[in-house]
Amino acid sequence: MKIIGPCAGIGSRLRPFTLSKPKAFINVAGKPVLEHILDKFSNTFDLTSELILIVGYKKRQITEFVRKKYNKKFKLTFIEQIPRGYDDDVPYYWGLGEAVYLAHTRFEEKNINNREEDKREGSLIFLADMIPIDEHSYLMYRYFESDVDGIITVMEVPAENASSYGIVSVDEDSIITRLVEKPKEFVSNLAIAGLYAFSHRTTLALFKFISKYLEKRNENSKEIYLTESLQDLVNAGFKIAAVKLKKGILDFGRPSEVLNGNKFLLRQNSIKVEDFKDNNITFERSFIKNPVYIGKETQIFNSVIGPDVSLGENSYIENCILENCVIERNAILKNVITDNSIIGSYVNIENITKDNLIIGDKSIY
Repeated sequence: MKIIGPCAGIGSRLRPFTLSKPKAFINVAGKPVLEHILDKFSNTFDLTSELILIVGYKKRQITEFVRKKYNKKFKLTFIEQIPRGYDDDVPYYWGLGEAVYLAHTRFEEKNINNREEDKREGSLIFLADMIPIDEHSYLMYRYFESDVDGIITVMEVPAENASSYGIVSVDEDSIITRLVEKPKEFVSNLAIAGLYAFSHRTTLALFKFISKYLEKRNENSKEIYLTESLQDLVNAGFKIAAVKLKKGILDFGRPSEVLNGNKFLLRQNSIKVEDFKDNNITFERSFIKNPVYIGKETQIFNSVIGPDVSLGENSYIENCILENCVIERNAILKNVITDNSIIGSYVNIENITKDNLIIGDKSIY
């Protein structure tokens, strides 16, 4: 099975953090979001699985990181998505539809002998800012053991928020009958949750449907959504099941969601006393309220840290009270009291008492 990961987008809703890094590199609970996702995959898929990343914005950061970290865990392929234009030197792209289509060069027409082989030679598509809480092994079991051509994960959302998502309608057997991208009128409360699995035959058909939209585009066209081509699959008779996530999903597309996701991940694996010595953490006259994450080589003096705080490596914290915060690496904070804040890498902040801070990389206050 080939794993397709679109990672080209700029993450405009996460500015200023994505000025210096791709959105998949936002750090939560001690690791970039992309690392959390790929670690889950490496526990589910074997070494023969091909990981196809569609890169664009800050592509070098992604390719260098993934090659270093996952070269022995996957067969790696990187494909660049070319910007369709620039806005104040910031690139923008043709969207998720084109990103998925770019992986078509890695799929060949082949003789498939049975449904099991068809599924085994298929595709798994993930989004780089969403982490399903459910184990991928459970989702893959539903894919392989069901009499369907593919699955799409869904989650229930409040009816008043449904217009912000790609939405699906299903029949009594959870087979998808309709997909609509950000519907203006209420369709259902089942939102697409960012993980798709399709058989080889279905994947090839999906590429063909996407290509029709790409061929019609012009300089005035908007981005190409994946949802339209998924509806074409359904209309063509492909049997796609909606698999409702039992535990939900962590969505890191907005700052508030970064804090919520960080909180959840910390509660799965908080720091232990023995980690301080192993990670060369200096900790004096201070108090920890778990769950927290503290990166290597970090120094903490006369401070209260936690709960729900992630501190990146090589940070220096003095006379601070921090709660429900994501603070990335190489940060220097002195005399800071804050709650519900996100602070980037290489910042230097002193003498601030304020909640809900949003401070980007390399800032000085």
